[in-house]
Amino acid sequence: MAEKMKMTPGQIGVFVALMCMYFIGPMHSAVNVASQELMNVYGVDANAVSYMVSITNLLEIPAALVIGLVAGRKLSYRVCALLATALVVVGGAPAILGAALPWWGIMATRCILGLGLGCFMPIVMGVISLMFQKESVRATMMSIASVCFNVGMIVLTSVAGILGAISWNLAWAIYLIALIPFVLCIFLLNPKNVPAVPQEDEKGEKVKIQLPVPGWVLLVLFLGTIIMSQSLFNLGGVSIGAVVDNPAVIGTVFSLFSVGAIGAAVLFGPAYKFISAYTLPVFWIVGIVGYILWFVAHVTGNVPLFYVAIILAGFGTNTMTIGVPMLLSTFVAPAIVGAVMGFSYVFQNGGGFLASPIDQAILAVFGTNEILSAVWIFNVILGIVLLLGMFWVAGRAKKLAEKKAPEPTPVEQA
Repeated sequence: MAEKMKMTPGQIGVFVALMCMYFIGPMHSAVNVASQELMNVYGVDANAVSYMVSITNLLEIPAALVIGLVAGRKLSYRVCALLATALVVVGGAPAILGAALPWWGIMATRCILGLGLGCFMPIVMGVISLMFQKESVRATMMSIASVCFNVGMIVLTSVAGILGAISWNLAWAIYLIALIPFVLCIFLLNPKNVPAVPQEDEKGEKVKIQLPVPGWVLLVLFLGTIIMSQSLFNLGGVSIGAVVDNPAVIGTVFSLFSVGAIGAAVLFGPAYKFISAYTLPVFWIVGIVGYILWFVAHVTGNVPLFYVAIILAGFGTNTMTIGVPMLLSTFVAPAIVGAVMGFSYVFQNGGGFLASPIDQAILAVFGTNEILSAVWIFNVILGIVLLLGMFWVAGRAKKLAEKKAPEPTPVEQA
């Protein structure tokens, strides 16, 4: 029987606020569209612009870790959400001030933006875990969040490009969307609409930030999958470009990665109702197949196969960004979900940073001529090893869920 949820208008408003935050979440690099104009206006070089973009991503990591440790414990989720969205709005200040801001002012707003965006994941996932404590319902809501994240990446990148074509500073206007969740959280993110964070466990003891062994194993597996996917994605343009000498076609192929990612987001929730935690390894198999077909397309020169391969690769990769937070939320008490989401964000970004050095190490061993084959073989083997670990973690998650199975919250009752 299909599960139903009964949400009050206030709870719907809270969920809309959370989805607005996730819609903006991936947009730290959207202002790349204004790079050339920035160089012209401020007289800076490409390295300075690159640093301006990367500093935002870098500061998201400590922000996620810190807000995860305090959200729901030292500070209410309402205060944390207001702080995060306010920081993102300030990060959009160049949209209004334009060239009146000196270059150091642009850099300052980018730093502030990174601190705000980094807070979004722990806050969104933490509040979702409080509102939807039944696993299958929570999985569906996290899937919806992932859809918003990926659609936001596509839509807002295009919007930033259109606005940036009018005037370079208007590209920053996309961050002003954070005013919507800011206002909604002022009035709606309260105990009436979101259950209070329980500070004690079932034994009456204060909840401690403690992640069981399967949770740490899952984070290491997450790190490995991000290293694998980022490593292959880094070389993806080379592999496709060796077959297709057309930038437009290459761009179209890469755009299909997001199609696969959205597909995983749409299907994860329904699949979780039937195979629970095993959704993660089963969906990851699809990703491994995609990365294998990607290399086969390169070797055989089969262009249509590239399209299929990258959709499957996007499907498997995004499964991890949905499934890891979902499984982590089953290992810990609601009071510390925000904290473990901060850990998850650190491991996710750590994988992205480690991918290039690992590629370089493989290059040093096998040489330039064999780099594509060597990296692909290494990463596919890594993906299979990670798959075995995922099945082990899924088994532990399922056993844990069978032991605790909480009563549904009012939001989840028909």
